Amino acid sequence: PLSDRRASRAEEGPPPLVAVVGPPGVGKSTLIRSLVKFYTNCNLSETTGPITVCTSKTRRVTFLECPNDTAAMLDVAKIADLVLLCV
Repeated sequence: PLSDRRASRAEEGPPPLVAVVGPPGVGKSTLIRSLVKFYTNCNLSETTGPITVCTSKTRRVTFLECPNDTAAMLDVAKIADLVLLCV
């Protein structure tokens, strides 16, 4: 019998959120585009909003570019599982 894969994903929970933070012009968008290209072999024209990528058959990761604003950084720090600081 075939098992329903959707039921196991529902119990898994949300994917981990990776926030990319840094001042303007350091390559945050380039880093996210490179990671998406690595995992999906697709090019992104722009990185707006959260981007969820399937990294394997059972694992997903969400990337988020944080704007250079203190309030936005504090909000992202509350929900992010991993923060990448680009300098």
